[in-house]
This record gives sequence, structure tokens and C-alpha cells, in this order.
Amino acid sequence: MRFLPVLSVLVLAAACSDYNFADQKDEEIYAPIILVEPQAISFGSIDPGLTASESFTISNIGDALLDIEGLEIMGSSTFALTAIDLSEGLAPEESMDVVVEYTPEEAGSEDSGSVLISSSDPATPMVEVTLWGGVDMPLLSISPNPLDLGNVRVGESDSGTLTLSSTGQAPVTISDFDITGHAFSGLEAETWPLTLDPGSETTIEITFEPQGGGDFEEIITVDCDAPAEDASATLTGSAEDAGAVAVCSVDPTEVEPNAGSATWIGRESYDTAGYAITDYDWTLVSAPGGSTATMPVGASADRSPFQPDLAGEYVGELIVTNELGMASEPCQATLTATPVEDMWIQMYWTHSGDDMDLHLLKPGGNLETQGDCYYSNCVGSGLDWGVSGDPSDNPSLDMDDIPGTGPENINIQSPETGTFTVYVHDYTGSTPDYTGGNDTTVVIFLGGYQVWSDTRTISGESSYTAFAEIDWPSGLVTSL
Repeated sequence: MRFLPVLSVLVLAAACSDYNFADQKDEEIYAPIILVEPQAISFGSIDPGLTASESFTISNIGDALLDIEGLEIMGSSTFALTAIDLSEGLAPEESMDVVVEYTPEEAGSEDSGSVLISSSDPATPMVEVTLWGGVDMPLLSISPNPLDLGNVRVGESDSGTLTLSSTGQAPVTISDFDITGHAFSGLEAETWPLTLDPGSETTIEITFEPQGGGDFEEIITVDCDAPAEDASATLTGSAEDAGAVAVCSVDPTEVEPNAGSATWIGRESYDTAGYAITDYDWTLVSAPGGSTATMPVGASADRSPFQPDLAGEYVGELIVTNELGMASEPCQATLTATPVEDMWIQMYWTHSGDDMDLHLLKPGGNLETQGDCYYSNCVGSGLDWGVSGDPSDNPSLDMDDIPGTGPENINIQSPETGTFTVYVHDYTGSTPDYTGGNDTTVVIFLGGYQVWSDTRTISGESSYTAFAEIDWPSGLVTSL
């Protein structure tokens, strides 16, 4: 009759290949990965002529078929393997048990050996299971192995517990431990050095606190007094870098100057590690020359209404900050203000307190008459040009800006045929009245496109400066 005593089994390091699992997944490389546990077996003291049996498990934790190419006993002839069919290999997530037998030949003999396992794992083609027989060995196992602490946000931490078990036939003394990297740290539950009797255990609390993003894999090694061998386990975890990301847009992306409005949108901003976005800083970083438009104030992610006062491009910039105080890179969105009128003329100047007035003369018109669109008769509308009773060919001045620097805009939806003349009047009599040279710019849009622009220094009080003639419908602009 075969004598099969109940014996303890050691996992010195729950063997897994050195293959980088995270890299394999990220790059979608399919390969077998071998896991053997335990990697050490102690049979203890057995009477000569009797046989003890223990087993280890081979698992495939990879993504492709694992071929077991060989199992070979090395060392003492007192160890033997039972027959096993290796022809079909192991599919992913499959495993097989391999039985090892120990039959001592002499009383008091101390036997050692190993099982060499060769496989198609490209990273670890050979794994060794150590065997001891005829001696009560102190052994230590660590579980779980690996200890995976999952995904942790940068700046935060998570913890898990490793159990250290005395799985040999003699007490094992543990004195210290070491972790290879800096993302994981450990705290033992009892004061070390510590001796564990067979069947007893203790714990280490492992904390994962990444300081940066990425996938982490570190090794913890527990030092054991001889003749026990040190035990080790793998610690894994991942972290995504905290970082505020500004996501911005504007809706709609094109509006009419003065008449239309838009919303700057920042609500899609986020933090890569999931932290809250606590501040949305919107700035109008670019606008057409002479524009006095400003970004709407507030603390919300979206800002509205924004109304462009001149034709051209407006660039809004968003910087967001997360709850850790980390600011994002700037995000920019562009709003285009495009006139829908066939003729759009805008003016602005440099120094405030100098009342500049924009004038547009109709074909054959004279200054400061009904043939001249200016502050006295044209704000909002008021003139009937072209076809009598048809508002589409009438001019409109948006405002008469006296104390500021403009802008002033005159537009006509569908101008009559002929030559129009653009003047700027340096009006005298407003208080205060800037008397120095003042750079004044006139920009002309025809059919929604900018076709002409010029800046001139005006210094003569009560002067009229002719800037340009516009021939319609040819669109020819002539500087004056």
C-alpha cells in the first residue's frame, strides 16, 4: 500500500514569467505566459520505502496557446514524475496539475532536486520547481502573488495585504523585507525579526502611492534566516497622470458683427486622473483692431453672450485648473464676425477724447447733407437712398462714439449702383477734445470680405479726411 501523508507545500515566489503584462496588453501582442505555483515543495521526513506525493500547477495566463515542451527531474533519483499528457498544451486561462513523488531510500537521508519546465513562453522559456525530501525544512510563502492594487489617481493611494505563511515542517524566521521601487511601501503587522511556526502566518500592508502616471511592477523580497530561502512576490498597479485639460469651442463659430452673439464653451474640460475642475479662466486674446468687445465675466465653464462689435476674427483662450491647483495648457477657439451686408465700413482711432466721426457719401452726395450718412442723420437708419421706399439700399450707422476710440460702423445691405466716398471728420466741440495727431483706421468689407484698410494720422481739428472711394457693384476701392 502506498503511504501518502498530508504534507505542507511552499510557494517561495509564485512563479510568473518576467514578461511585462501591461506592455503586452497595450501593444496588443498575443503570447503565452506561464505561471507555476508553488515553485518549491518540501516533503519532510518520510520512512524509507514509503512514497509521498505532492503537486504543482502550471497555468497559462497569456493570450495564446502555451506548449509545454518538457518536464525533467534533476538531482536525486528519489524524486519522480507521474505520467502526464503534454501533447495539447494549455489554452489561455487553462491549467494542469503535475504530481511529484518522493521515495526515500535510506533513513535520515536528505535529498534535493528540481523539476525543469520548458515551454513556449517567449519571455520565460524555463521555470524551475525546487524539491526537498528527508528533512524538515523551514519555508515561507507569500500570497496573493502577484498583488495587484489596480488603478490609483496620482497623488492618492490604495492599500492591500500580503499574507506570509510558514508552509514548511520547521519554524521560519523572517527579519526584513525590501521593495525594488518607490511606488509601493510596506508595513508589517508585527515587530520583526519574527519566527513563524509551521502553519502560522503574519501580514504586511502594502501601500501603492504613485507620484506619476504609468504601469508599475515592483518586487518585494522577504529575508528569511537559513536554511530557509528568501521569498518574493510581485506588486503591480497603474496610475494616470493628473492633469487639467482645457477643451474649448465657440458656438456658433460665425456671427454678424453687432447683431449676432456667441457662447464660449468650456464645459467639456476635464482632468486626466478624474480630479474636479475648479476654475475656468476665459480671456479674449485677439480681436480686430479697434474692437472694444470683452469676454463675459463669471466663474462658469461657458461664457455668454459675447457680441462682436467689428468684423473679423476673435480668439478666446481658456485655461482650467483642477482641485490640486494644477493649471492646463491654454485652449483657443476662434469666432469669425462676418457682415451679411454687401457694404460694411468700420472705423476706430487710437486716442480717446477725440471725437472722430465716420461719413459715407452716396453717389453724387455731399458732406453733411441727406446724401451723407453720419451721426446727425444716420444712427440706426433714417436715410432713404437708392430706390425710394426700399430699405435694403439705405445706410445705417451703428453708433456715434464721442468719448472713446470707436468703433463706428456704417453698412448697406444692397447698395445702389455708383461710387461711394468714405470720409473721417475730426469733430471739434466735444469735451474733452484731444488735439494731437490721432491714428485713425478705416476698414472696408464688401460681400463679407475685407478688401481694403488704411490708417492715417489726423491732427487738424474740424478737418475732413477723404479715405477711399468705393465703386459698386464692381467692388473697386480707390484710396484718396
